[in-house]
Amino acid sequence: MMEPSFYAEIIQASLNPFVCFELVKDNNNKVIDGIYKDLNPAYECLIGMNKDALLGKKVTEISESINLKTIQFLKASEKAKKNDKTDYYFELKKQFYRIQIFSFEKEYTAISYTESTTELLQKNIAQEDLKQTENQLSLILDSTEEAICGIDLNGRCTFLNLNCMKLLGIKEESEMVGQPIFNHLIKDSLSTEETTVKQDILNKLIGKQPCQSNEIYFIRMDGTLYPVEYFVKPKTSNGTLLGGILTFADMTKRKAEQAEINHLMFHDPLTGSFNHIKFEKLKVACDNEKNLPLSIIMGDVNGLRRINQHYGHYEGDQLLKAITTILRESIPKNGYIARYGEDEFSILLPNTDSSQVSWHIEKIQDAIREYNDQISKDQAAINLALGSETKCTMDYDIQKMINKAQDYMDKQKMLNRDSMRNILLTSIKTTLLVRSKFTEEHAERLVTLSKSVGKKMKLSPCQMDELALLAELHDVGKIGIDDAILNKPGKLTDGEMAEMKKHSFIGYQIIKSIEGLADIALPILHHHERSDGKGYPDGLTRHDIPLLSRIISVVDAYDAMTQDRPYRKAMTQEEAIVEIKKNSGTQFDPEVVRFFLESIEEILKE
Repeated sequence: MMEPSFYAEIIQASLNPFVCFELVKDNNNKVIDGIYKDLNPAYECLIGMNKDALLGKKVTEISESINLKTIQFLKASEKAKKNDKTDYYFELKKQFYRIQIFSFEKEYTAISYTESTTELLQKNIAQEDLKQTENQLSLILDSTEEAICGIDLNGRCTFLNLNCMKLLGIKEESEMVGQPIFNHLIKDSLSTEETTVKQDILNKLIGKQPCQSNEIYFIRMDGTLYPVEYFVKPKTSNGTLLGGILTFADMTKRKAEQAEINHLMFHDPLTGSFNHIKFEKLKVACDNEKNLPLSIIMGDVNGLRRINQHYGHYEGDQLLKAITTILRESIPKNGYIARYGEDEFSILLPNTDSSQVSWHIEKIQDAIREYNDQISKDQAAINLALGSETKCTMDYDIQKMINKAQDYMDKQKMLNRDSMRNILLTSIKTTLLVRSKFTEEHAERLVTLSKSVGKKMKLSPCQMDELALLAELHDVGKIGIDDAILNKPGKLTDGEMAEMKKHSFIGYQIIKSIEGLADIALPILHHHERSDGKGYPDGLTRHDIPLLSRIISVVDAYDAMTQDRPYRKAMTQEEAIVEIKKNSGTQFDPEVVRFFLESIEEILKE
């Protein structure tokens, strides 16, 4: 074995520059400098300085032209294992050198310089630059939030970044490279057809045009779907199309945020139902031939402001939520509920006629009664006024339909038991009961019979309400007739009869003066008209007589015939029916009589 001095003699005699350093490290054990420990004459010639001027000096104390590169070599030695060597290339004084770095004893590093050809150096530098460029590109691709992959002209994956691997649910790039990326793209998450995404993208690439879309889904390896937005740019070299670069962005979060924005834009935050803005859009969307008959129900919460003041806004909010739940459970799935205002709701019902609307309103009212029966005394009860209207042809303007429903709703609101108007009506009814032979039982029978006929005739819910009110108030004008005439037990004289006939006009004036009851004022005025024109006060004939008046005329006559009077005994139901039939077409409207007879037949069977 040769002595160490023998190696030193060889190094000193070598024509290749050689230098040895003691490494200088910081507190983190990182190399920051080097101290010259030994060097040969060839190295002195290389840098133009003698050995005595260098030994014991730090690299950073020597000429800046060489120390920067030398420091880089020393730092590189940290990566080298003991006695391993690493090759670098270096240019100095127009000469290219192959640099070999030797690391030993952890504290020392030696550098050897070997002359090299220009071609070899340039090739190495190019390789290093390429490697550095690839590393930088890889770093950029992996740090972006977007998923990026390359494709060839057959749609096979050529590379992909980390986020693309995550999106696909793979751990190794090799799992996807060389595989068709289009197998993982579909246009619709619910589509069962073969995807057309591949052809869309390749057509654009062939035309060397960028392509983008936000309507596709990315299929992960486990079969789950992600909504993505993609952009494809053709990849060319010297004018030759090689493939494309696909960039994907996961739209899951963005779609969820957009969905939340859309929900807040078109929904009432308290009840979750549609808001007024959405209702206006639905109104336009539903206004077409295929949705006829189209109906609407308008609802107004009576006394909401008073509830908020008395019970607090929390209780008022809970009441609105309860009403929304009742409405949802009481209408068909194709109906649309909107909170139209602070205390108003609107319901659009496509393909729903007036009789179906009546049924839905009854269901709502039944649910409200059930709710009110279950609440405690400390809770506010639901009092909801409802109005509806139906359009059967496109000639009927939908806004007019809505306005009509609101008018009916307002009338219902007015008749709320807590309103001053209702107190007035109650007072009028009480006076009528006291001053005439009109009884509560008679009123109840008329209301029941009238509603039965109204249902047969498929009257709207609002007409049904008016009919029930007319049944109670049609004789209200009798409170203006003298008691002697009104309660006379025997037959009236001609003069007394003329006086009695004034009651229809008196009733008309009384009801007309009460705001919101104008629609039953005329039916009260004409409830003694006859189809043959021999009635009073105006001698109107059949279709000129208000429909509600024609109905009350038949119902009132039947009830009068089947009840005892001071001057005669009551007829049997069968006898009264015969009498009604006998006067059909003269005193009574034949159409109303037909529906009345159907109703009576059902009632008698019960």
